[in-house]
Amino acid sequence: MTNENLTDRTTEARQILFHGGIMTLLSLLSGFTTYFALAPRIALSSHTVGLMQGAVLIALAGAWHLLNTSARNLKIIKYTMLFGFYTNWVSLQLAALWSAGKDSFPITGKDMPDGAVPWQNWTVTFLGYFSVLILVSAVFIIWGACNKEKK
Repeated sequence: MTNENLTDRTTEARQILFHGGIMTLLSLLSGFTTYFALAPRIALSSHTVGLMQGAVLIALAGAWHLLNTSARNLKIIKYTMLFGFYTNWVSLQLAALWSAGKDSFPITGKDMPDGAVPWQNWTVTFLGYFSVLILVSAVFIIWGACNKEKK
């Protein structure tokens, strides 16, 4: 690995670490929404999921230099993880505030009161679909961790 590649990786690791801090802060603040959200259980889920996602991002930043994959794959990991995590957290937070997307939550959705308008339900469901990007990044992380070839 050249000095330029190492500098690029350090910069990307710092960016991921920054977003881990932002996600952790947002999720800590979202813990207060349980007091006024229409669906407080989903608000608690948003809080918990955000904390977990922040921890994953911080861990990923620490392990970034260990991924043995191309710069292109690192970009895929970074952007799919960040976009997937943020949309996942936002969809849960909006679901809690609006009591929307009842059908998207088979366990906690049973207790959600009705009242969300169709566009709110659609928005929560649409944003929730982007969670699949987290799986994409996980596959690339596993691949980069197991790859023995020097990139």
